[in-house]
Amino acid sequence: MAAKQARNVTAKQAIRKPIQTGTDKAGQLPEKGGNKLFSISILLALLLGVIAIGIYANTLKNGYVLDDSSAISENKIVMKGTSAITEILSTPYRRGYVITSNDLYRPLSLVVLAIEYQFFGADPKMNHLANILIYAGCVMMLFFFVDDFFERKKTAVAFIAALIFALHPIHTEVVANIKSSDELLCFFFAFLCLNVFLKYLDKGKLIYLLLGCFCFFLSLLSKETVFTFLAVIPLIFFFYRNENRQRGIYITIGSVITAGIFLWIRFSVLSAYDANHITSVLVIDNALAATNLSLESRMATAILILGKYMTLLFVPYPLICDYSYNTIPYAHFGNLWTIISLLVYISLGVYGIRGVLKNRKDPYAFAILFFLITISMFTNIPFLIGATMGERFMFFGSVGFCLAIALLIEKMVKTTSGSIEVLKSPKVLGVIIPLSLVYASITFGRNKDWADNYTLYKTDLAKAPNSARLNYFYGLELETTIAMNEKDPKQQNEVRKEGLTYLKKAIAIAPDFSDAQAGVGNTYIFFAQYDSAEVHEKRALELYPLSDKNTSNLAFIYYREKKFPQSIEFSKKAIELNPDYINPYTNLGRCYLSIGKSDSAVYFLHKAISVDPSNVYPYSLLANYYQSIGQADSMEKYTAIFKKYSKQ
Repeated sequence: MAAKQARNVTAKQAIRKPIQTGTDKAGQLPEKGGNKLFSISILLALLLGVIAIGIYANTLKNGYVLDDSSAISENKIVMKGTSAITEILSTPYRRGYVITSNDLYRPLSLVVLAIEYQFFGADPKMNHLANILIYAGCVMMLFFFVDDFFERKKTAVAFIAALIFALHPIHTEVVANIKSSDELLCFFFAFLCLNVFLKYLDKGKLIYLLLGCFCFFLSLLSKETVFTFLAVIPLIFFFYRNENRQRGIYITIGSVITAGIFLWIRFSVLSAYDANHITSVLVIDNALAATNLSLESRMATAILILGKYMTLLFVPYPLICDYSYNTIPYAHFGNLWTIISLLVYISLGVYGIRGVLKNRKDPYAFAILFFLITISMFTNIPFLIGATMGERFMFFGSVGFCLAIALLIEKMVKTTSGSIEVLKSPKVLGVIIPLSLVYASITFGRNKDWADNYTLYKTDLAKAPNSARLNYFYGLELETTIAMNEKDPKQQNEVRKEGLTYLKKAIAIAPDFSDAQAGVGNTYIFFAQYDSAEVHEKRALELYPLSDKNTSNLAFIYYREKKFPQSIEFSKKAIELNPDYINPYTNLGRCYLSIGKSDSAVYFLHKAISVDPSNVYPYSLLANYYQSIGQADSMEKYTAIFKKYSKQ
């Protein structure tokens, strides 16, 4: 009995032994110098943070791109600043930008953006800086986790894995896209949670368990991706770091309870706003949602896409901001690449599960299973998601890839030591340095593509010319930003005509693409070709009857065609869809002036002003009206206001 107690005491002392580094001549850890490793670990983590900041520093020159506007610059709730934090926590994710019956609950990233807006306004430079700093934190958390996961016996592996992660070009979408701060925060708190749980495993203090669960909760508030950790956590604490099964059980139970609390809050918030409905995935977003697609082709294409993910991890080119319809052609199981992808994933799954079941604590098996678990939500196999493919979906999964590569690099040095001396090996440096330079070069260059919408869409459209959405994005950017910034009217028309060709190509690829139909309609409105505009706006409205903008555009077309009853009807429908949309109020004012109902006209023009006091058109219409009836004072009043806002 005494001997058994002595062994238990010795085991506990070994677990709590000060962290040490270096090896003696026999390759054993020395007796002293424990603080040295801790200091070196901190320095390595800081170095990784600096590298992460440096490689993304050039994004500070970038503006708002893609869907950044929906998260900050055009988000009415976020633009209230810190006063809106309570509202953000109690409303659906998209509420400040668009109202939909199928919404998300990701409040934490919006809270962070609201704080940024409070202090810096709509300043993309500061938003990009925040993303860079959070990313640096992600890289550091990853290093600490891998180092602690291997009980500080593979510090070199932890550094190499985190370095590859920091530089990998597949992460450019997440870091360069401000809206993707939700992914960054999710990752940061997920790995902070794992680090704290490892501390609880070592110390056994309740505070660490509670703090770990709180970090997991913050990760859930950021994005749903971390739900896969409900499988990752048992993998870690029952199969790999299983020195205390009871604490592993507490960690797992705590995580499940935390996820349950989050789901209850999410359900309550979304239900309160009637935003908890499951709606069908649109084909334009996910090509695999096509109703005429056979199950065999859907599965084969999904497996092919999984192979593309794997390919991008090894060879990160070409990188594209949007992989929606029809970027990736449909495949069948007769496709060679589909078969290869299937065999690769089956092999990975078999190796990973076999490694765990044999209880070998195989680090390669862990890397593989981490990869497979964290990408499971995005395979489009058990259920369809809102996108065919996305580089952001590999943000978590790439950790498994980076860890596996780091382990392979370490294997080049024939030593059982995890000392950082491994990093000085010529063989290791011969791999790390070229790989880092290549990845850094691609990442740095890709960051420049995210400078603005025009640059991004033009660059990526050349890589994916059959993408309906990229043709639409590029055409719309030509129609709006580029044309509006062109001072020469003749050249402006040429730009708009060019934009129209891309919008029409988007329709040719996807005839049921409502946004593209509306885009063509808008262009025809600009060119005063109202017959053609009516055809496309009607089609857009058939495809998406709840669009307030399409409804209002059709009302404006009817006004121009002097079909005033129809114009009034559709203007009122647009107001029902969105009472805060100014255009239908203004259009009603025009219509009622045209048919001689001045009282109604004045009423709706004042309603338009109440919706948006800075919009100049209602003031212009009121000034003209009062001039026509000889009320000079009122005419001068509204003319002065019109001039005031016109100068702004």
